[in-house]
Amino acid sequence: MSVNEILVIVFGLFLGYWVVSKLFSGSPAGESGAGKESEPQQKSASPEDAALRPWHEVLNVPANATSDEIRQSYKVLMHQYHPDKVATLGEELRALAERKSKEITAAYREAMRLRGDSV
Repeated sequence: MSVNEILVIVFGLFLGYWVVSKLFSGSPAGESGAGKESEPQQKSASPEDAALRPWHEVLNVPANATSDEIRQSYKVLMHQYHPDKVATLGEELRALAERKSKEITAAYREAMRLRGDSV
C-alpha cells in the first residue's frame, strides 16, 4: 500500500465517524447530552435576557428618561429591528431580529410598568 492510499483510508474513517456521530446526535439516546449543550444557547436567545440588562440600556435611554423619550426610543428601535423588515434577508437574520424585538418590547413594558403608564 502506498502512503496516498493509507491517507485516503484514514481520511475516510474520520469522515465516516463524523457523519455517523452527526446522524446519531439527534436520536433520543443522544438527546440528553445534546439538549443540555444547546439549552444555554436557547436561553440566551430568549426575551428573559432583557432582565439581565437594565431596561434603559436595552432602549438606549438614561434611567431617568421621561415616558415620551422611552416611547420615542422604542419606536426607533422597533423600526430598526422589526422581523418583517428583514424577512427577505434570510431566516438567520429574521430570527435575530425577532429575538431583539422581543427584548426591546420586554424592556419597554418594564419601563412603562415602573413609570405607572399603560402599554
